[in-house]
Amino acid sequence: MGLGDEGRVSRRDLLRLGAAGAAAALAGCVGRTQKVVATPLPPPAPLPFSVDIGLQSYSLRNFKFDDVVAKMKEAGIHFVEFTPGHFPMGMKPEELQAAQAKLAAAEIKANAYGVCGFSKDEAGIRRMFDFAKKAGFDCYTANPAPDAFDLLDKLCDEYDVKVAIHNHGPGDKRWGRTQQLLDGTKDRHKNIGVCLDAGHLIRAGDDLLDAVHKLGPRVLAFHFKDVNEQNHDVVVGKGKIDLVAFFTALKAVKFAGPFSLEYEIDAQNPMPGIMASVAALREALAKAS
Repeated sequence: MGLGDEGRVSRRDLLRLGAAGAAAALAGCVGRTQKVVATPLPPPAPLPFSVDIGLQSYSLRNFKFDDVVAKMKEAGIHFVEFTPGHFPMGMKPEELQAAQAKLAAAEIKANAYGVCGFSKDEAGIRRMFDFAKKAGFDCYTANPAPDAFDLLDKLCDEYDVKVAIHNHGPGDKRWGRTQQLLDGTKDRHKNIGVCLDAGHLIRAGDDLLDAVHKLGPRVLAFHFKDVNEQNHDVVVGKGKIDLVAFFTALKAVKFAGPFSLEYEIDAQNPMPGIMASVAALREALAKAS
């Protein structure tokens, strides 16, 4: 039996050869008439739930802007919520452009800013919202006065900028507890919500997962700290927060906002703890996804 004048295996020959013989004949055919081309693997499918894990620049409060950018680039962290100390509102246009160019070169996006106070001073709030548009972020983490909300309703809609109330723990008489955050955001514009600080919420005596589920779509941003049994800050993953359960809760409420690690310990040498914390967060997010 031969392959025929054109180097092909006929249907009749295949039936006569059986499986093993057919495979051998086809292999010979391919070797004689075709090239085997290696095709690249398709890209991995995106995770069904993803969070842009970034850094609150207060974690690097003892360092200047250029150092913050360099350390984040080296660590592979691509999102940042700046404090005013690192990214002042009063920058001149050329200073803002220079800062933005450095961020772009390091592949870092500023996606939030704070924590900032808000009053019922309309001119002042407009300046803040104008700055958000110029700087390219759309979420303020905030400590608003109760009498500012009617104005915030109006301007959050006009500018399409989010204002996320930040809880500050047991000493925060205004916004320290879940119920206060629920009451403050009830019936307000959809761009008014909360920036939950995990460590501060636990220290205030509230359950983190319960708060996520109760606040639901009002959770516009996150400051993440892990705490131990004494409620002291620790490297993320070394504390008592169940990270996979936490990200599963965020997935359930379809969280899609800025997510910033806020690492407040080891101020002189924070990068080892920051990098370990980001690694633990990414691992838990992958499991929850």
